[in-house]
Order: sequence, then C-alpha cells, then structure tokens
Amino acid sequence: MRVPRSVIAFFAKGGYIDDEGHVRIRRLLFHSLLLMVFIFALYWGAYRIYLALGWNHHSAVQEFVEQLGVGGVALYVFTVDLLILPLSVDLIWPFVISWSFAKALFVLGLSSMAGAVTAHLFGRLVSLIPLFKGWVASIAGGETRRLLNRYGSWALVISGLTPLPFSTIAIASGVLRLSFWRIVLASSVRFVRMGVYYLIATHLIFSAAP
Repeated sequence: MRVPRSVIAFFAKGGYIDDEGHVRIRRLLFHSLLLMVFIFALYWGAYRIYLALGWNHHSAVQEFVEQLGVGGVALYVFTVDLLILPLSVDLIWPFVISWSFAKALFVLGLSSMAGAVTAHLFGRLVSLIPLFKGWVASIAGGETRRLLNRYGSWALVISGLTPLPFSTIAIASGVLRLSFWRIVLASSVRFVRMGVYYLIATHLIFSAAP
C-alpha cells in the first residue's frame, strides 16, 4: 500500500515555517510531542536495563554528578544553548535526578537562559565582522529569518519549548538586532521547559529507583 505524500510530508523533518514566516502549529506541536516521547522512552528503557543489571543507582550516576559538579552541569547547558552543536540539554537529565526541583530549575534554567542571551550578543558581534558575512547570512536566512520577522522575540519563546533550533534562533536574533531586553525576557521560557522536563524525568522515568 502506498503512503500518501501528505502523510510522508507531515512526518518529515523540518518544514515548520511557511513561505510567509507563519509557524505550522499542528506539525510543530506533533513533532514536539513525538520528540518528547522518544527522548523519555529512550531514558525509560535504558533505566530499566540499568536496574535489571543490578547497578547501584545511588553510586555510579551520583558519583558522576558529584565529579562533574554544579558548575560542570551549568557549563554544559550554557555551551549547548550558546553554540550550534549536535548536542541536546536533555542528555543531562540522568545526572541531575538527585537534585531538588528548585536546584535543578535554577541551575538549568539560568544556564540555558544565559546561553541564549550570550548567543544573541554573539550574533550582534559577528554581524559586524566582514569575515563572517557568509556564515551570518546562512544563520539568519531562510526559515529562521522569516520566523523572526514574523514573530520577533516570540520566535525564541517558541523555539525554547519545541524542536526548533534554540541556539540558532538566539544567534539570528542578534544578527537581526532584535531588542536585547525582549530577548532576555523571551529566553526565560527555558525555566518552564526545564521544570516540565525535570518533573517528567523524576516522576515518570526514574521514580522506580530502589
């Protein structure tokens, strides 16, 4: 049986912004939910294997966190949300499950927000350097430019809660010289994102720890 093109297109990666800069809301929400389910299903499966093998939840993982420290976790999140890297802040969740909600929210939320604000300032800086003209054009072009032109700083809010590239949009907002204080306010949405993911991780995935 042949799969309709419309179905293939709906499940295909990207294509969240139309030619006028409008967000394809259904597609973006669906992919956001799909990504969240995939990430936490992966964690859930890995954690069940972890427990089945008899590994001590309160030693190996916690020892890693203690060695990494709050500063290491904060630096990782800050770097991921500052630079365009093939990494995700979600890789950090297994290593902060022993933290309180307030601690996790403060450290992860503030680090992510700081990364986005710094990325915005970085975008402003490199846009003034002729050597980076081509790279700047590629970052602040296409869908990213249409999204920012349409939604302004709200584009950062949208990307902070969905699979849209958060650091890329933060850098592009600097290149396009959006209001700095609006970007600061918009980037605070990462506290919401970190809080929701922390609650899901601790209550649905890692709650079965002996």
